[in-house]
Amino acid sequence: MSYGEGSIREKTRPDGKSYNPKRWQICVSYTVEVVQEDGTTTTERKRIQKTVRGTKTHAKEVLEQIKAEHDDQGREIDEFQQAINATEAAKPKATTLTDMIETWNTARKTAGKASERTIREDRKRLERIEAYLGDKPIGSITAQMVEQTYAAIRKKHGLSGTTMNHLHTLLKNVFQKAVDYDLIPKNPCHFVTAPKREEPKRRSLSQEEGIRLLEEIDKTEMEEYESMGEKEERREQREERGYARDRNALRGIHRVSNIIAVRIGLATGMRRGEVIGLVWKNVDLTRGTIRVCQAATIAGKIKTPKTQAGIRTLAIDTVTAQHLSYWKARQAAELAKIGIVANGETPVCSSDVGTMIRVDNFEHWWAEWRKEHDFVGLKYHELRHTQATMLLSNGVDIKTVQTRLGHSNPTITLSWYAHAIPENDHDAAQMLGNILNQGNATATLPEDPKSSKKSSGKSSTSKPEADDFSMSSKCLPNASSRPKRKQASELKLVS
Repeated sequence: MSYGEGSIREKTRPDGKSYNPKRWQICVSYTVEVVQEDGTTTTERKRIQKTVRGTKTHAKEVLEQIKAEHDDQGREIDEFQQAINATEAAKPKATTLTDMIETWNTARKTAGKASERTIREDRKRLERIEAYLGDKPIGSITAQMVEQTYAAIRKKHGLSGTTMNHLHTLLKNVFQKAVDYDLIPKNPCHFVTAPKREEPKRRSLSQEEGIRLLEEIDKTEMEEYESMGEKEERREQREERGYARDRNALRGIHRVSNIIAVRIGLATGMRRGEVIGLVWKNVDLTRGTIRVCQAATIAGKIKTPKTQAGIRTLAIDTVTAQHLSYWKARQAAELAKIGIVANGETPVCSSDVGTMIRVDNFEHWWAEWRKEHDFVGLKYHELRHTQATMLLSNGVDIKTVQTRLGHSNPTITLSWYAHAIPENDHDAAQMLGNILNQGNATATLPEDPKSSKKSSGKSSTSKPEADDFSMSSKCLPNASSRPKRKQASELKLVS
């Protein structure tokens, strides 16, 4: 018999996608001699096929095993040799990196430490590393191999330092799980220089911009209330003429809800999903607090915060509480017109039929609103940056800001949201100067030769102007210094 090299082909699903784990079709062909009745000899081509699951390396091992288990006529070898092969096959196979990634993801899913979406996205990211190291036993992978893989991936895909750093974190966690399971003695990623993260450009509004944004929010909110009232007046007129028809939605509620969502985001620093997922039972208008315990997803579902720190109670200012109080009553009155009874489960930001507004619909409105009010490029999440930056710059302690943002670690708050603020930088410089110059505040500078000639021998000293070293401290506006706006107490409930 003559063997070929054999072949290994990946079997895919009907839609062309790979199975998980992957499946491999192994085929070994051989030619045997067959003696015919008349004594002549002919050859016939036969083959052995087998399907295995796992990595391609495992499939290659099975291919070699098939070739070793058959003689030159394609027949199985004797029992003694089979016993030897069985002993070899019984030996535990080395765990590959791909195997370990699957084990790690299964452990995360079982422990509930990551959502299915997160696991799916992480699995997709790690495929880049698997292309180089997936079929290698985890015990054979060194720190040098990991660094070489990083270099190859970055060269091929042009990934940013931040993306590579995240990839490094994922791989390190995979190897750490292998260490925990005593599969390897040490984590090779601990000896790898982690790719440097690129600091994201996080924008926050200046205090002047924040004041202007709030003024535009007030203006839009009033306009939407008036527009909703005008629509109802026109409907009443049609009803009087007998032209009105039954309805199951009330146009305009979602537009007020959109601007209310912006107001809450600016006032609390809550995430977009947390605001859209907020229901009235979690808003205590008497105490002036909002309980954050759930968030809306892009798919329109409700999820709980990732960490315990994400579940929190936030205080809201008096003006915001007044606006929410008016909206709660107005929303209930409007929904009642279409037969919907508002209750604690009613979303604060509701659609025209009393359900939760969709994230994509809100984003479409938000883009148009920003453009119309000259806030082009302002992302909703930057309201969160603004909250943290303004609070920190005005002396609020880091622990309070951390709690309001729902961060599990104050380091996250400082590294992400404590943007450099020019006012604080000038104040810091002046403070240091005051400390160091105590007792020497009136020191004179050497005479300027040029000025001495022009002053006919009169000595002159140069003193720095106060304006060169000081800058007026800016703080958040209080109720008395802000431009007067219509308060919620001035709003009249339109039935």
